[in-house]
Amino acid sequence: MDKKPFDSSKRLRLSRFTISAACVALLAITLAGCGNSKQENRLRTYGHDGYMGYSNSNPNLPNRYEYLNYNADGNFIEQVLQPISGIERTNIYFNGTDLHVNLNVNNALSDAQVEQLRAKAQSVVQHNMPRYNVHVEAKR
Repeated sequence: MDKKPFDSSKRLRLSRFTISAACVALLAITLAGCGNSKQENRLRTYGHDGYMGYSNSNPNLPNRYEYLNYNADGNFIEQVLQPISGIERTNIYFNGTDLHVNLNVNNALSDAQVEQLRAKAQSVVQHNMPRYNVHVEAKR
């Protein structure tokens, strides 16, 4: 029997080749995964979706320096109440998920008209602010 001595240099060359091939394959996979430059994978924003006048499907996410907060919600409430005649002044305050709107109405309105105005304001605000429990009071 003729036994050959163990050739460590041959084994070392084989492992260097294996490691080099693995590194090249890993580099190729990495570059192929990150190299997609097609425009169809870019971030697309939603257009005007008709939900409370905002243009994002989830309006609570911060986007482009403006997102929903109490100040923006208060301004929006004043905007939707502006077309209703008979309201002289509004006072809006928030307490968590509760939204309180106090209306100062025209003194010439009767009690029935004040109640009708309060109900209309309640309906408009509740429709435009569904995430709040809306409470509306009307005073002369």
